[in-house]
Amino acid sequence: MSLRGIIRKLDRTALGSVADVQLQLSRVFAGVRFVYLTEEPPSAIEARKHMSLAKRLWLMLFGVNGRYPCCNGSWERVENLGGGAIEFYFETNRPVRYVSATCYGRTRGFDALFEELEKNTGWKTNFA
Repeated sequence: MSLRGIIRKLDRTALGSVADVQLQLSRVFAGVRFVYLTEEPPSAIEARKHMSLAKRLWLMLFGVNGRYPCCNGSWERVENLGGGAIEFYFETNRPVRYVSATCYGRTRGFDALFEELEKNTGWKTNFA
């Protein structure tokens, strides 16, 4: 199961540059790894070719379409601290306006991390 949230300022102004956003996320989510993507990976395009029509329709309706260029970040909490992982996504073609955060696994305790991020930056995370 996953839980998706959007990180943004309350006034919806930009969070800052890509470097600023990466720095702030790294301060709270120590060890987060970022990957910059200029275009959709060929493996994703190829995988879609082999999907059934029903699966492609489901992804169109319920999936999250990434826009490129973008930055993906991944952070994992070690098992002895409860496990779980968070995937971050944000567009990089202009100042970053929001970050999508998807939490996986045992998410207990993640609230404290997002509260620390808000305390340090003023960025609020709203989970749907």
